[in-house]
Amino acid sequence: MTVAGRQVSRARVAEIAAREEQGYRDRTPKSAALFERARQSLPLGVASSFQAYDPYPLFMADARASRIWDVDGNEYLDFDMAFGVLAAGHSHPILAEALQHRVANGTCYTFPVADGIELAEEIKARFGADLVRFSNSGTEATMDAIRVARGYTGREKIIKMEGGYHGHHDDVLVSIQPPRELMGPAESPTTVAASAGIPRSRIAETVVAPFNEPEMLAAIL
Repeated sequence: MTVAGRQVSRARVAEIAAREEQGYRDRTPKSAALFERARQSLPLGVASSFQAYDPYPLFMADARASRIWDVDGNEYLDFDMAFGVLAAGHSHPILAEALQHRVANGTCYTFPVADGIELAEEIKARFGADLVRFSNSGTEATMDAIRVARGYTGREKIIKMEGGYHGHHDDVLVSIQPPRELMGPAESPTTVAASAGIPRSRIAETVVAPFNEPEMLAAIL
């Protein structure tokens, strides 16, 4: 095969991949065992589908600042940081203290609390937001944002960037990693469902645009 204009040996690629996988397996037997156990109770052996990958995911046990350790004791530098949620790092002392206080005084009231006001005020001050509505996940956030936009504009169709992930609700779970043969032309990508169970009626309301192509986006609009 050819990559960036250079011939690459498929056999060599397969050899390297097999060697790296074996090294992975050798370093992480406890993760492998936990994965086999998890498969008996969790679909794909994980709590969320994005955590599933071959041959099995790493199971983590501890974390401090930018470092994270798996159940086998291997140490890693965490570049993910829970998709940005942990911008202050793992187990930051100030956050740990605040969480300990909250756990000791109740964690879920089903009523408003002053903490929510303080956090909303801080977000407004930092980012210039007019109002803040909290949600439990990014999926809920984008779902609510789309509903607000539809309610305000009276329009039903939305545009989503090809290759982007914006949650797992039906409106946006499309064209994340579509098969090449289903992508359609670059200037006008086909909307491809990323999972079974998404109604065709929902797919019809989502228009896919190529990322970082303003002229193509303008044409689609």
